[in-house]
Amino acid sequence: LSIRRQRQMCIRDSTRTTQLVGQEARARVAIDPAHTVASPKRILGRRHDDPEVQTFLSHQGYRSYAGPDGTTVIELWQEPYAVPQLSGYILQELLRIAQLRLGGDTSRAVIAVPVTFDAVRLDATRRAAELAGWTEVSFVDEPIAAAGANRYTPGFSGTVGVFDFGGGTFDFTAVEVRANGLRVLATAGDPWLGGDDVDAALADAAANQFWRRHRVDLRNQAVEWQRLCFASERAKRQLAVEEQALIEVADVVRTATGMVDLRLSMDRATLSRVLRPFLERALAVCDRALAAASIPASSLSAVYLCGGLCNLPQVRDAVAEHFRVPLHRGVPPEQAVCIGAAIEASLRESSTSRNAAP
Repeated sequence: LSIRRQRQMCIRDSTRTTQLVGQEARARVAIDPAHTVASPKRILGRRHDDPEVQTFLSHQGYRSYAGPDGTTVIELWQEPYAVPQLSGYILQELLRIAQLRLGGDTSRAVIAVPVTFDAVRLDATRRAAELAGWTEVSFVDEPIAAAGANRYTPGFSGTVGVFDFGGGTFDFTAVEVRANGLRVLATAGDPWLGGDDVDAALADAAANQFWRRHRVDLRNQAVEWQRLCFASERAKRQLAVEEQALIEVADVVRTATGMVDLRLSMDRATLSRVLRPFLERALAVCDRALAAASIPASSLSAVYLCGGLCNLPQVRDAVAEHFRVPLHRGVPPEQAVCIGAAIEASLRESSTSRNAAP
């Protein structure tokens, strides 16, 4: 989400505020970080003085402070924005797309959320949806949505683990597949573990090398740091399909001899070393969930992968080695939660229509 002001020529100059959402907003992170907010879901409904929230905010280009209720207020163009308000702009754009594509009544929605969302965070999400224009919302846990999306793939049966490694959060759920639906047996998550963190770790490693060569710390420069994070993400995606990738940022700093580029070659072995602590955290979450429900990993019939990070071979290899049960991707991992939420919405709509029939 990017908030910006534009000048219009009228009888006199006037300023208006507009909101950009999606790819157009993402492109502005690297050129206008002081007015662009990425991943607001991570701090939605959380207190501003939470140490993890403070760590997240310390890497952002905008100013923030605690609101009257203790949650975060973000200042953009000298104006205060509550996080549900910013999230509402994103949901408003989704509502616009839904109305364009579906037509008819789109005032109700099913929203997929991480399993770590408590009542406070669900309430903040509901307020964001109401600000966006939805009159009725219900929720489904993201791994449950992913399980629902995969339920119609061949062989989806027994006790299934859903390993959901997305951009901002990690969730794991074990479900029992029944003829009339799914029964949750165990679930756990980590709200600060996702692809964004891997990108930042890759960027941090590149920044360390650049510091050793040029004595310039890119982490202290908001624009250059965001450009480096984007370049690191591109390299990560490239390593999903190739053995080598290049982290490259042109004209990253000016020196006495001119502009200097950052160019750092990376291979899959390097990515594996960076991924190791994140994978260890993710697998520890899985173990805690299964242990709490007294379910041995060997009793799982399969583990289904969802979330963009599961496209990396290192992630798939680590999960296969840890569980030693069949591993499936089913529906495309990066689409599983969205597809599952749509299926859940369809099922709830059908149930409502049946109950309302005379």
